[in-house]
Amino acid sequence: MQAPTNDTNFKDTKFLGKIQGLSDDIINKIAAGEVIENPASAVKEMLENAIDAHAKRIRVQIEDGGKALIKITDDGDGMEPADLSVCYLRHTTSKLKSADDLFRLKTNGFRGEAIASIAAISKMTITTRTHESAEGHELKIIGNKPEEIRTVSAPQGTTFLVEDLFFNTPVRRNFLKSTAFEGSKILDTVMRLAMAHPDIRFEYYVGEKDVFLGTAEDLRGRVAEALGSGIARKMLPVDYEENGIHVTGLISPPDETFKTRSNQYLYLQNRPIWNAMVNKAVTQSYDPYGKGHPVCVLFLELPEDDFDVNVHPAKREVRFADENKVFLAVRHAVKVTLQNEEQAEAERPFISFTEIQKTAGNNVSSFHPEQSGNDIFTSHSAQNDNGTFPRHPGQNEMESKDLDFKQPKDDIQDFIALNSFVPLESFNAPAQNATTGPSENKPAYTFSSAPVTAQANTRKVEQPLSRDLFDTPETGVVVSMPKEKKEEPVFVPPQFLQIAKTYIACEDSEGLLLIDQNAAHTRILYEQAMRNLDAKIQMESQELLFPELIEFTKAESMILNRALPSLERLGFSLEHFGGDSYQLRAIPAKLPFKRAVKSVREILETIDDETEIGKDPVTETFAKAWAKSNAIQSGDTLKSEEMAQILTQLFQTEEPTISPFGRPTLLRLTGQELAKKFKR
Repeated sequence: MQAPTNDTNFKDTKFLGKIQGLSDDIINKIAAGEVIENPASAVKEMLENAIDAHAKRIRVQIEDGGKALIKITDDGDGMEPADLSVCYLRHTTSKLKSADDLFRLKTNGFRGEAIASIAAISKMTITTRTHESAEGHELKIIGNKPEEIRTVSAPQGTTFLVEDLFFNTPVRRNFLKSTAFEGSKILDTVMRLAMAHPDIRFEYYVGEKDVFLGTAEDLRGRVAEALGSGIARKMLPVDYEENGIHVTGLISPPDETFKTRSNQYLYLQNRPIWNAMVNKAVTQSYDPYGKGHPVCVLFLELPEDDFDVNVHPAKREVRFADENKVFLAVRHAVKVTLQNEEQAEAERPFISFTEIQKTAGNNVSSFHPEQSGNDIFTSHSAQNDNGTFPRHPGQNEMESKDLDFKQPKDDIQDFIALNSFVPLESFNAPAQNATTGPSENKPAYTFSSAPVTAQANTRKVEQPLSRDLFDTPETGVVVSMPKEKKEEPVFVPPQFLQIAKTYIACEDSEGLLLIDQNAAHTRILYEQAMRNLDAKIQMESQELLFPELIEFTKAESMILNRALPSLERLGFSLEHFGGDSYQLRAIPAKLPFKRAVKSVREILETIDDETEIGKDPVTETFAKAWAKSNAIQSGDTLKSEEMAQILTQLFQTEEPTISPFGRPTLLRLTGQELAKKFKR
């Protein structure tokens, strides 16, 4: 008997044995399982087809996280009826003519599996019209079974309507996660393709609500639309070539990093890729600047023979002929960009703080008190020990960096005007008589004559020991108050020792106790958060004098909308300011202001990483995120009373020996163990 080939009809009885050919239905579902893992996979494949069809505007609309509905509309080339009748069949494509074309790809899709895979597991409707055609055509396919093509009225381009995804593969549907999670994955897919094609307008809607509107922009403009204008302004341009590898794009400065790689966008020949080695090259370049993952949008251009994208069915991964060469090129590109920025920063003109003090008097003539408000009363005594002026607790970091004994020349005039010491007497002095001159009783002060410095024109005033309650003191006079007598504490707590700013050591009845301050405080905060969230109790908070404006990424903003009620119960008050920006108006009472914004971001990042938070973010995941981002860290200096409080609160928790993340919180060395160590 002649051996069968791939073209053999296995329905022929002479070929029926133990090994049989699969039906088209099973083949299509197997292919669908490999290519379409979730709704985001389906969106990716259809978006890539729209881009390959030269679309300039693409609209994505989903319902129920893409499980109920995905609708993608483009204004691209469209299809003729002949193409429409075969586009849903497996291995039909307009992008390959021969096997050699697999290695000379200029398009996103090429296998011809995407539409066939989606059509096999959904109810699909394709509506399309070409520029040359006066009318459109529509085809409905249910479980890969097509109906008749009919003529319809339609705009130029193509619309894919996918309903009831995985309706005939219930096992796969059961593995899908929450609506919010699947929606966030679709958003990430849209953003990654939108970042690669800033010349195309991308629109993403959840129901009728617009989540992302990306107008046609340059790359920096697209980054601003996706991640926020704050980070987009700071990002550094990359343009580097080595060994035939061209690396371009944008990277964030070292002080703008995240806990995860979610804001890293990597592309090869303009296709989104994932490659652990390339990610590692980027991260290692930032190692000298501290922990964290930078924001980056990097494009790699390589000779076509040096890579293979035909490794994974969904084209997620890429394989390089020489990975070491690619690793070094990416790493050098990032390092050179960061080093050039450091050098440029060092070459910017600065003037020392001491020089400002010396020249302050010479610049007072240009200062007009009526234009500056109360800032002219800032005195030398208000300076910190290092000569800098204290930040206002609500002031933006970019607008209030510590002077660090240096000040940009362009800001010297404003700095002197706002920080030069002017005696209070100068505003209470009698006007100078044009004929008789200054008053004999009190010297006159003007703003155009003698230099005024922080040390000049100060008076010593005799401080009275007591003063009548209704007697108003002179302007500028400080009334000393009698010191209250300190009472000796009834209970003197045991002595605590902080080791390496990480561990707390103390003696207990059984021996030596060692506590990990971070793990212990995480356990304490976790149980506090769980109690408050479950009982829907509002934690104590402190209102900020000046609200802090926070600009979130699109992904963070989606999570924040669901997490706001829980954040409020934890002591945060966030008010929508427009777009993806929020005003932080209040923070938890015991949380330092400098950690507040970072705490909110870390909570959102942690929730995004752990993915499943359900419809209501009041979950164990949320409590863990809160505790992790607000706990005392390794390296924080603690006072004796703070160490005592941690130990007391730790032993009041339900599980004092382990953190919510499984780490031990304490270690005990008994007296017997210590004696054994010292061979007693």
